[in-house]
Amino acid sequence: MRLTKKFAAILFGGLLAMAANAAESPDAVGDWRITLLKPADCYTCSMVEELLKRRGAIRSITLNDGRTFEVTATIERRAGGDVTATEYTELAQLPYFNATLWKLQKQQKLAQVLLKHDGHIVSAGSITESADLRNVRIPDDITLPGPKESYDAVSGAYARFQQEMFLRQWNLDWFLQLARHPELAQERGMERWLTQRPVPTAPALPQVSVVLATTASGALDNPIFNAIRNEEITTTLTRDLALPENQLLRFYGAGQQPGPNALEATRTQLRFVQRDLPGAQAFTLGSLADVFARGRAVANSRKLLVFIGHGMPDGAPMWGQPAPLAATELSLLHRRGGSDDVLVSGNCFGGVMAQAVSCGFFGARPDVVATGCQSNAAEVAASKDYLHVFFDGLSRGGQRHADADGDGKVSFDEAHWYATRLGDERNITYSTVDSLADSWFEQHPDLLPQTITVGELHKLAARATSGERVTLQFLSAGLDGSYRVRLQDLAEQAERWSANPEGPRPMLGQLARRLMYTQRDGAGTPALALVRACGSRAVSEFLGR
Repeated sequence: MRLTKKFAAILFGGLLAMAANAAESPDAVGDWRITLLKPADCYTCSMVEELLKRRGAIRSITLNDGRTFEVTATIERRAGGDVTATEYTELAQLPYFNATLWKLQKQQKLAQVLLKHDGHIVSAGSITESADLRNVRIPDDITLPGPKESYDAVSGAYARFQQEMFLRQWNLDWFLQLARHPELAQERGMERWLTQRPVPTAPALPQVSVVLATTASGALDNPIFNAIRNEEITTTLTRDLALPENQLLRFYGAGQQPGPNALEATRTQLRFVQRDLPGAQAFTLGSLADVFARGRAVANSRKLLVFIGHGMPDGAPMWGQPAPLAATELSLLHRRGGSDDVLVSGNCFGGVMAQAVSCGFFGARPDVVATGCQSNAAEVAASKDYLHVFFDGLSRGGQRHADADGDGKVSFDEAHWYATRLGDERNITYSTVDSLADSWFEQHPDLLPQTITVGELHKLAARATSGERVTLQFLSAGLDGSYRVRLQDLAEQAERWSANPEGPRPMLGQLARRLMYTQRDGAGTPALALVRACGSRAVSEFLGR
């Protein structure tokens, strides 16, 4: 058959394109495997199996990177959920790998996934990370249940919604996408999502503003603690620190939408009640993004962010949203906003946000729960949770006790250490400085010993801040100089100490790690200097008072 010149050119071009595509995708061949790590009693693992059953993929699955690249991967299941030493080394080399989050996911018995090519890990994570839930909403009849709805009925409805939503949204294709485009892990399209949002119609923020944000996804996880603490902190800011009302933004519940929006515990039952805050808006990713957008045009803008309510290992719940605010999302908003942002959080696992803003102060490490979030008003009144004591240190009556250096002003650091000393003893408080220390010791594990003596700690503290020294003296009172403080496994220490509070508080180990870093290993680093300067500012001066 004779070919016309035109047809020959088309055919030759097609062959060249095929060759080019093959050259661009040499990894299409080889052995591809999905390894499902399945710890005992893993609920999400059963949901993954249901997902595979619905796709007709029991032994193998075809994965697509969302563009033109496909592979067929064998599915293997591993009981117990552990990885080998070699696998962990490969995990740690992934550019987006977070060792703390990986450990927490395992502790929570979440289904974790390894995608391997020719025996080597090319991507990994929890199945929960495969769903982009930014635009998914929890139905209003779940977030705002009727006044006669029972707690069990709403809880069951939420569980059913979550199950079906995750079965629709989870996908193993994500791990192939991640292998080929690892940059997706950083912001998961957040930049694009932000650029598609309309410009806020509200006026620009004042140069200094305070954002009080209740972290709850609906009435089910919005205990009356959140409203009471919000009101209490508002009083301290407006009365004792003379913050004008127009500089205060309140995000609580469903905003001005009527209906039972909170959970209250009586002596006989849990019930849904309506607890409203004047002028409040719903705390969503969109409303938070608008806050940062409204501050972008303001020169030298500053924001104090306060998170009140529940927290999760992967972020802070937001109203009507099945996925929490992630640290990467808050970090992106902070960077795009170009403002000086300080975060104070009483959330469980709150320290996961430690490096998302200019500096932050938290009631809990990224791997530890915090006290608070009671549903009973009497228990809230008696609570010594982190936020209550932190802001008490800024009140007229508490300032002289929190002022560790005696200069007549209370800095963020001083309020933090005041809450550490006098707050609930079960808390292991945390800050951005502690996060820098943790990052350092993760990179240099040989520099973190198993223990350190109290005597050695006091020598380190000679060059520490006033708040650190006072807190060390408080936590080590009555201990002999030869007593050895444990520096490893703080989360496990906290869990055991909470169940049986004997001996020194695990918080002493947290402070010890911090002093070892700031006075020895990390001393003089630019990142530490910036964070130190951020936290040493008087709160009243930060607020422009």
